[in-house]
Amino acid sequence: MKKALLVTPVFCLMLLLMAARPFAEVELIKKRVLSERVEILIPKGFEVMSEQQMDFNYAKAQSRPSVIYTNSKEASIAFSYTDNTADQDMIDMYADNFYKMYSKQYKEAKWFNHGVKEVNGRKVGYMELMKPELGHEVYNLVFFTDVEGKLLMCNFTCADRQKPEWENVAKQIMTSFKTNG
Repeated sequence: MKKALLVTPVFCLMLLLMAARPFAEVELIKKRVLSERVEILIPKGFEVMSEQQMDFNYAKAQSRPSVIYTNSKEASIAFSYTDNTADQDMIDMYADNFYKMYSKQYKEAKWFNHGVKEVNGRKVGYMELMKPELGHEVYNLVFFTDVEGKLLMCNFTCADRQKPEWENVAKQIMTSFKTNG
């Protein structure tokens, strides 16, 4: 009987410790993307999405990203090198306009943060939110800056239930951004 009384608290403590353990550390590796214009950290194991998969995923979209790195749909980071003119003086304006546009388009979104910060000596605008997408919630960290006179948009996404695992990784990716030029 005494053994049974001791086993229950020990078992509960073990469950509590297992639930409180941090998520496995995600290893990040340096990649050069967009024809060597950008250097950024990408999670190890992420691969470039195939053209066929991008065609399928963005069949109904007005535009599709230039390149997407993913780990089989669990999480992804998309890079869109746009035709929009941009320079460092325009990043604050883009940040305000994107926030207004996203707030209007995604009225149900839960906002965590938005603004402009300095990353490796450059202004980078960002928006961090949870928005509905295809019947479920998706965590997004959108960040953007100018690269060679054009606007580069980056979007890290994962399912809402994976936010605890990927949120800090997404922020590390954003703060690793460097332009080669």
